[in-house]
Amino acid sequence: MAILPSLDNIIPPLQKAVGLLEPDNTELKTNILRQCAHLTHPNLRIIVFGPFNHGKSTLLNALLGQKALPIDLVPTTGAAITITYGTTITTRITLIDGTSIKEPSTELLKRYATLNDQRQMQQNVRAVQVQCPHPLLQQGVELVDLPGTDDQDDNSQLIYSQLLEADVVVQLLDGRKLMTLAERNHLRDWLISRGITTVVFVVNFLNLVETEERQQVMDRLHAITEDFCTPVSNLYAVDALPALRARLKEDTDAANASGLPALESALHTLAQTLLPQLPQHRLSRLLPLVRQVHQALEQQLQVLEQTPLPRRAAIQKRVQQLMKTGFEQSVTDLKTWLQIDNLLAYYQQDFSLALQGGNASQWLTKTLYPTWEQKRRAVVEWGYKVCDFAEKPRPVDLWVGWQQAPKEFSQPEQELIRSYLVEFSRVALAALDTYQSKVSVVLQTPVQLGKTSTEQTAKKLLLRNTLVELQELQEDLK
Repeated sequence: MAILPSLDNIIPPLQKAVGLLEPDNTELKTNILRQCAHLTHPNLRIIVFGPFNHGKSTLLNALLGQKALPIDLVPTTGAAITITYGTTITTRITLIDGTSIKEPSTELLKRYATLNDQRQMQQNVRAVQVQCPHPLLQQGVELVDLPGTDDQDDNSQLIYSQLLEADVVVQLLDGRKLMTLAERNHLRDWLISRGITTVVFVVNFLNLVETEERQQVMDRLHAITEDFCTPVSNLYAVDALPALRARLKEDTDAANASGLPALESALHTLAQTLLPQLPQHRLSRLLPLVRQVHQALEQQLQVLEQTPLPRRAAIQKRVQQLMKTGFEQSVTDLKTWLQIDNLLAYYQQDFSLALQGGNASQWLTKTLYPTWEQKRRAVVEWGYKVCDFAEKPRPVDLWVGWQQAPKEFSQPEQELIRSYLVEFSRVALAALDTYQSKVSVVLQTPVQLGKTSTEQTAKKLLLRNTLVELQELQEDLK
């Protein structure tokens, strides 16, 4: 069996490579950093993908067995809605300014997660989350309802960014149209080119097709879906609206006739298969990105080698800027991870199980602390580079003292977990701010001409070394 590469051997080289990319290569930088962050996300993320009015929200409501998502007042979803497990239905809206609005039921979705009269999303919404009691979600699955793929440019950008964090894609098709050219282009440009091959195709509206034509439709779609491999069959026919009605009426026969149980069974099988191997499943998605950054850095090196040596001061200033970018990106990555909402989303459920089993200390040692150490090391290594380049003393390493793991329920379990993570977030962010301020002082120091070779030579060497690391990483990922 292939040995799974350690995240410590994957993320630092990628972060260094991102720091070396030209400033205008923002999309590739964003893709890599988001994919690196997703490697440690604890839930299996299943995204429902397809054009407007193909029944995505209706299908999800049928799977959940209730009208949790808006399909009546406004028939199009205007924001990505993430559905996770909870004992009761609850909606949380997070706004751009950090404000969080939480209410029981899903009435908030009608105000914040649907398109306005101009078919545009609300610009002040950052995240939409729904908690729902359902066995699939309880397994560690989260479902994501996306806007349609054939409308506003803003919606397309949202979909692109969400697909970066997809573990499984459910591609919804309209059985009355077979598969349009636009949908085939989406498969190529939005899925295959991003390394997304775990795709389950669901054909809706087949109940509206003449009986004698239905098998012909399925046969033609089978040929289109052959490029995608999953641990289960990757093509299902589900009549979404009849399935939802059947579930609301608890009509088992009608639900079976709709095709919904077969899809449910497939999703449960996917969860059981992929959850134990999530990091390995996600690593395969990194390979196309590593190839892209490798190609981009090769082009930069080629241009650099063909460019006459500029003045030394200008070169040194450019290198300093590259190091500044790399350092700031590593700091941003760590700060994002340390936000309490993110810590709770990543770790609350596992922390709770460990606490209940009396294994909180072991869980912290094997799960939370190693992730902190990996992200901390990335920041410190960039700090070393900055100080060494400026010939300034290195600051004291970024470090925090760990709280003792909770051993007894001195307060309600969820409050105990939250208070522990809040304190960890507070202490770590304070230490990070202190470390960042010390390195920032060095970064603000004017570039001085040293006795060493020109900075262009140093940059070439840095690029060459990074390209070797990326080549080795590609081999590991293969």
